[in-house]
Amino acid sequence: MESKIAAKAEEKAGKIVDLLGELVRIPSLTGEEGKGQDFVASYLRGLGLEVDQWEPDIKELFDKFPDVAQYPTHWQHDLILPYETLPTYEALMESRKMDVLNYRGRPNVVGRLTGEGGGKSLILNGHIDTVTIEPVGEWTHDPFGAEISDDTMFGRGVSDMKAGVIAGLIALECLVELGVPLRGDVIFQSVVNEEHAGNGTLSCVARGYTADAAIVMEPTKNEVWNGNTGGVYWGAKLKGRPRPTGARWAGRTQEGVSAMERLPHVINQLMDLERRLNAQARHPDLPEQNSLSITIGRVRGGHYDTVTASECVLNGCAYFGSEVGNVLEVMEHLRQTVGRANEADPLLRDLPAEVFFLHHDDTSEVDRDEPIIRTLVSVGEKVLGGKPPVYRGNVSCDMRHLVNQGGIPTIVFGPGSWDLIHSPDEFIPLRALVPCVQTLALTIYEWCK
Repeated sequence: MESKIAAKAEEKAGKIVDLLGELVRIPSLTGEEGKGQDFVASYLRGLGLEVDQWEPDIKELFDKFPDVAQYPTHWQHDLILPYETLPTYEALMESRKMDVLNYRGRPNVVGRLTGEGGGKSLILNGHIDTVTIEPVGEWTHDPFGAEISDDTMFGRGVSDMKAGVIAGLIALECLVELGVPLRGDVIFQSVVNEEHAGNGTLSCVARGYTADAAIVMEPTKNEVWNGNTGGVYWGAKLKGRPRPTGARWAGRTQEGVSAMERLPHVINQLMDLERRLNAQARHPDLPEQNSLSITIGRVRGGHYDTVTASECVLNGCAYFGSEVGNVLEVMEHLRQTVGRANEADPLLRDLPAEVFFLHHDDTSEVDRDEPIIRTLVSVGEKVLGGKPPVYRGNVSCDMRHLVNQGGIPTIVFGPGSWDLIHSPDEFIPLRALVPCVQTLALTIYEWCK
């Protein structure tokens, strides 16, 4: 049977590419996932699976998971609601932005391949939403063209993570067409709003979907992640005293203060925090890898060249391992760091910078000896030509909700590469697809038989 499954996936090499191209040509930016989900639901029904579609209930998520539920996001209004401690449903209601920050027309899609009973169950999880195509001018390929050149497909979401979604669908198709008997259920989840929220998978947990194990099909170069880092999107608002150029100085006394003049003090403190915590924190399995990464992403401020800026906003992101601390501890590190900048600079003491947050993810990790890891690595060794390495990934993903809120042993495995995502000319090497489908299909067979 193993040989038949592997051969069936090989036969579908052309179909895998065609189907991936079809899905990439359906734009499904965060907030506009409806047509992409219709495609997935139709395909699952065509395989004979029982399909469930629903729009995530925002209030339910905040009621059940107040520490991790996030505001809904939309690519045109991304990260629009800041918070000081945690987001709340009440603040969302008071914002009067629920006309754009909602899940109307954005359903989750779950298909169940029901087993004969008595076997272990498995979730295959993927997200249909993609990030924006901005900056459009930097693309050399049509973002929704699924163009192929030198055995490589280009397009928004082709790697993150429509290739993973298609790999899971075709893996199921191989098993269905061969009539492979399974005792355990296979639950295929295509979720919305993974980008900047994770509420789609969180809603699956709230709806009661569970299994003996799960595979999140994010791009890992067909390697195995047994954990994910946490993440915090943060911001700092700096203030100034606006004065025209001629009035910046009153004699020898500075009257005009640009908010942007104070940026180096805040940035230097943040970079010092990154250095200090990386010197202190070490993951036992990743001794040569830093545990904290802080990016300085954007600066916005000022309104006229000849006036000192009255305000500027600095935005960035921090990814961190559990050895650095939990989400709330990392947020407190950021608050204290900006506080030190305020204390160290006379002008910042007078006009203190304020910290706010826009999104946060918790870390998750499962034991490297989990049965689902042993199963997939054993299969992968036969299919991929060697044991796929097992390590904690250094990005955040929906694994966290399946592990932390769902209590499900979960790993991440999929085609494509995480370091090629979210950028112009996102691409995937097509040679990665068939081995991924074979590994997924055979893992399902070994796990659920």
